[in-house]
Amino acid sequence: MTPLPPFSSLPIDKSGPPFNAWGLYDAEDEKGRLNLITPESIKKGKDTITEGITVNLNLPLSFPPVHASRFPMKHEIKCSGHSNDDTLTFNTQSSSQWDGFRHYPYQNWPEEGKFTFYGGMSIEDASNTDIKKYGVHNYVSKPITSRAHLLDIPSYLSKHSLKPLDAFSNSSKISLETLKACVEESGVVIGPGDILLVRTGFTEAIMSKSNEEKDQLKKRKENQSCGVDANEEIWKWHWENGISAVASDCPSYEAWPAPPNQLSCHQVFLAGFGLPIGELFDLRELSKACQKLNRWTFFFTSMGLNVEGGIATPPNAQAIL
Repeated sequence: MTPLPPFSSLPIDKSGPPFNAWGLYDAEDEKGRLNLITPESIKKGKDTITEGITVNLNLPLSFPPVHASRFPMKHEIKCSGHSNDDTLTFNTQSSSQWDGFRHYPYQNWPEEGKFTFYGGMSIEDASNTDIKKYGVHNYVSKPITSRAHLLDIPSYLSKHSLKPLDAFSNSSKISLETLKACVEESGVVIGPGDILLVRTGFTEAIMSKSNEEKDQLKKRKENQSCGVDANEEIWKWHWENGISAVASDCPSYEAWPAPPNQLSCHQVFLAGFGLPIGELFDLRELSKACQKLNRWTFFFTSMGLNVEGGIATPPNAQAIL
């Protein structure tokens, strides 16, 4: 595997946008940071299994979308008289999901009104169903399966009597200092190819709302949510720790929306690094299991939908402890 260069060497493609890793593996690479998942990192994950406990990390596909532009799942059953078939119609980003590399580009790059995805793909090509490159089928041929760690931010903040996150505010950001402190206190050791899960408590917060309150949240001028901070220090930390994929229980991993005219984690991670972002994962039971065992590292498996050219996919993820 190509050695991981220092963050200071970015961008790899000097003609490309800031912090890109385009061409690090080869010019035709479609796996991005998933290249860091090796047989060794998978075996390290397997070695964390001591209890034989499996934990579901997926919200129901019927989970009400938190974004007004995304429609809820529709489930139809057709009875032929002697057997049943069913049909599902859903937005792949309405519930727990992996964002693919064709989901979110660098904004207004290389100039105003231009949008550039991983590897330099244009928005015209990324929106063309006849073009399959960089689709989520790459998350199947190279499964997001490895050793993983949970950073349980609400538990950490509560333990230290620190201000809790406001699930519905983008000013409620998880700093690099907090991430590092949680890593140290949890005894987590992050290595190349590992997957990072960050719990914010968003799932509990949204599920405590009535349907009317949820609708009102979606009607706000800005549909804000908490998450990880977005800055160069954060990107460097993710890069140099060799993290292969990230996921959280909030809608965007980072606090959203990001400030206008600034780079976001979505731009740098998806379009720059080729780093999959997971959103709206259900981390409630995993948090309980980790607290009970006082262990925050486990084996993580995910096998998304094998949709060639797909934009996003349900993760079908589980943790095994």
